[in-house]
Amino acid sequence: MQDGGAPQDDAAVIREWARRAVLGMVLESGGITVTRPIFRSQPEVDMTVRDASPVAGLRAARLLQLAAEGLTRGYIQQAREDGHTWHEIGTALGLPRSEADQETSLPQAAYDHAMGDSQSDHAWSSQRAFTWTCTDCRNVISDHGPEAGHPEDAESGHASQCRRLAAAIAAWNALWDAEAGQ
Repeated sequence: MQDGGAPQDDAAVIREWARRAVLGMVLESGGITVTRPIFRSQPEVDMTVRDASPVAGLRAARLLQLAAEGLTRGYIQQAREDGHTWHEIGTALGLPRSEADQETSLPQAAYDHAMGDSQSDHAWSSQRAFTWTCTDCRNVISDHGPEAGHPEDAESGHASQCRRLAAAIAAWNALWDAEAGQ
């Protein structure tokens, strides 16, 4: 997979790797496997494939899903540490526009996804935080999300002389200056 590549181009390959991972997990754990026709709608075609039994496959697929969710969270954390915006993260996650509804921006949808929220309740958003380590000041940052406002409010925990925070504040001020100048 390439950075920024179209997810639909890779969907078949990813599905096949996930199927192989599930079968491998079942085999490794001594789970039950079955042999089934490759073409279920054409059982007369004498081609079969070894697969996980439905129940063993379900269990392994769920464990794989949970592992992938943990990996996703780890990559989101690394992306924030590397300076990627919530908008860039939302784009990389391939969040559909329907997930980012009229009330929720794509960056906020990415933050909600990272926090594990299926329905965002912004009334309590100041109490929740996604944590990551600033690569400039090395402090642990409590990231309150893209809609938390000023960078000092959105990313608490930076050192007072943090260059990354200073750059975020400068960009914030430039954006507001540009808005005021229109």
